[in-house]
Amino acid sequence: MRRPATRVLLALAGLVAVVCVFGAGWGLLRLAQAAPTLTTDKDDYFSDETVIITGGGFAPNTRYDIPVVRPDGSIVKGDGSYTSGWESVQSNVSGGFTYSYKLDGISGTYEVRAYLWPWSGDLSETPIATVEFTDGNVRVFAAPSGVTFTLTATKFSTTDCSGTGDTSPPFGTFYGVNSSSGKTFGVGSTESAELQAAATSDQGGSFINWTSSHPFTNLGGGAICVPGFTAGGGRDYFANYGGTPTPTPTATPITPTATPTRTPTATPITPTATPTPTPTATPITPTATPTRTPTATPITPTATPTRTPTATPITPTATPTSTPVTPGPTPTPMPPTPTPPPPPHGVGGTVRLPPAAIAAESGAPADGSGSAVGSYAALAGGIAAAVVALTAGGWYARRRWLR
Repeated sequence: MRRPATRVLLALAGLVAVVCVFGAGWGLLRLAQAAPTLTTDKDDYFSDETVIITGGGFAPNTRYDIPVVRPDGSIVKGDGSYTSGWESVQSNVSGGFTYSYKLDGISGTYEVRAYLWPWSGDLSETPIATVEFTDGNVRVFAAPSGVTFTLTATKFSTTDCSGTGDTSPPFGTFYGVNSSSGKTFGVGSTESAELQAAATSDQGGSFINWTSSHPFTNLGGGAICVPGFTAGGGRDYFANYGGTPTPTPTATPITPTATPTRTPTATPITPTATPTPTPTATPITPTATPTRTPTATPITPTATPTRTPTATPITPTATPTSTPVTPGPTPTPMPPTPTPPPPPHGVGGTVRLPPAAIAAESGAPADGSGSAVGSYAALAGGIAAAVVALTAGGWYARRRWLR
C-alpha cells in the first residue's frame, strides 16, 4: 500500500508534465501566429498611384529595410524622388508598420521585400517576408512597325465610357504615337478610357481596326472603350493602319518653299561673309617694312682696312753702323820685278843688259843689294795704302746703301 507522501509526489509530477506540454503547445501556436507578413491595399494599380504596404508579425521596435523591385529589375525609393535605393521602417510595439510607395508609370509586376536592417543589397539573400502587386496601365501602340498616328484619349469615371469624359493630363490628344514606345495611361478598377485613332496615319495609310488580347468595346469610327481592371498588370492595344509605310526619317524633313533642286550628298555650309582662301600656314604680319635679308651676316670693319703686306718688314732695333775692318799685319813687300829699260837704239828686238851694266847705270851693286831694299819698302807702303783706301771706300758705299 502506497504511502500518502508518495501519492502526493506522483500527483505533483503529473501536474508539472501537463503544464509543460500545454506551455510548449501554446508557444508553438504563438510562433505560428507571429510569422512576419507583408500586404498591399490593392492587387493592381495604375500610373501615379500610391501603394500602401503593411507589415505585421515582425519583431517589435525593430528597424527593417523595405526594397521594392520593379518590373525592369531596378530598385528606387518610393518617396516620389525615384532615386536609386530603398527606405527603412521602424516596427511598433506590436511588430507592425506601414510604408507608402509611389508609382511612376512602369507597368508590370512589382515585388516588395523585407530585410532586417541594414540590408547589403544582395537580392540572392532570403527575405523575411514578400508580397507582389501589379501596375495595370493601358498602353497604346501603332501597327505595323514604322507607322505613326494621332491618338485622342478620354478618361471616364465609369467602367463603360458613359457620362462626362475628362481629357486633362495625362489624357488628351497625342501626335506621332509610334510602334515602339507608344503611349501609356493609368485606368483604375472603377474607371474606363476611350481611345480614338485618326482616320489616316502620318504616312497616309487608312485606319483598319484595333486589336488586343485584353477586353475592349468597339465604339465605331476608329474608337474603342477600355474598361478598368483589378489585376493583370498592363494591357496593350494596337491601332492598325493599311498601306506600305514609308521609312521614318531620322530627322524632320524640310519642306522647300520653291521648286526643289538637286540635293547634294553633303549639307553645304552657308558662309556668313565672303569666304577667303585659308592659307596652309598662318602668315606672319611684319611690324615694319620688310627689308631684304642677306644670305650671310656682313662683317662691319672696326677701322679703315689697310693693305696687308705679303711679308712683315724687319724694323731695325738700332741705327746700323759700319764695323771698321781692322787691317791685318803689314805684309812683307816682295821685291818688284825690275822692268827692263827700253833699248837705247833702234826699234824692235830685245836687249838684255848684263847685271854689271845695270848696276853701273843705277849706281847699285851688281849683286842686287844696297838701295834696292828702299825700293821694296816704298812699294809695300803703296800697296798697304791701296788696301786701306779700298776698305774705306767699301765701308762708305755700304753705309750709303743701308740708308
